[in-house]
Amino acid sequence: MRKLRIAVIIIFIVTAGLFAAYQVETRLRTDNEPPTITSENESISVSVEAEESELFQGLKAEDNVDGDITADIRIASMSNFTDTGKRDITYVVFDSSNHGATLTRELVYTDYTPPRITLAEPLRFDTDVTEEWSISQFLQMFKATDCLDGDITSQMRMNIGGNGYIDGAGTYPITVQVSNSGGDVTSVSMEMTIVDPQDDQESEKYYPVLSEYIVYTKVGQPLSLGDYVTGIQRGSQVYELNDPILSEDLAGTAVNIADGTDYNTPGTYTAEFSYTPPEGVTATTKMTVVVEG
Repeated sequence: MRKLRIAVIIIFIVTAGLFAAYQVETRLRTDNEPPTITSENESISVSVEAEESELFQGLKAEDNVDGDITADIRIASMSNFTDTGKRDITYVVFDSSNHGATLTRELVYTDYTPPRITLAEPLRFDTDVTEEWSISQFLQMFKATDCLDGDITSQMRMNIGGNGYIDGAGTYPITVQVSNSGGDVTSVSMEMTIVDPQDDQESEKYYPVLSEYIVYTKVGQPLSLGDYVTGIQRGSQVYELNDPILSEDLAGTAVNIADGTDYNTPGTYTAEFSYTPPEGVTATTKMTVVVEG
């Protein structure tokens, strides 16, 4: 009996020793050190058309156990723009022990342009057409595109100045706004004209027709606005500038352009295109000129 008891004690001591040795070895083998990500530069410059693989250039990831794990680096997040065409990009990598590391550097798009709002028709409507219109119907006149996100027309918002309602003939200030996935916002303010089709003078007006009604340029780059005039419109009838009927009936007339744009200062401006037929009533079409910094 005594020998059995001694044997049990010996087995217990041996087992405890083996267990302790296993615990020590396990702790020694446990990977408690996270990997590291390094970058050759603090920022990276790419085109907006760059493939995702190009966003990883100059990066390297290493782990004390797994070695080179550069191929396992992933993009964790991209911030909103911190400046025009600039944002922060954060990378992450995990080793086989599920320890992670992150690195953030600046991402610069070499050919970035802000979202663009375009308009191919004049903001001029009859009172009988707009009485029941909603803002969503006015927004159908516009289109918005972005160099990163493509067509973002559905993201546009519109605000009508004053009480927010169309209340008869007159001029109404409006603002159309859109933002892209990087938080860059383009806001264009302009005027919308509502006319009374029962007005006798209105039926006599010949409105200049333009190829575009919102145009963009850079600071220090004036536009030749006359190049945007494509014809003249009376009622629903549109005449091209070289139309023989137009030249015969309205001989000697020309489109007068009043350009209020300060091409040296970023902002939104209005240019007016006026047309007065012989012994007729002057009609004015408005264009919005956006000067980008």
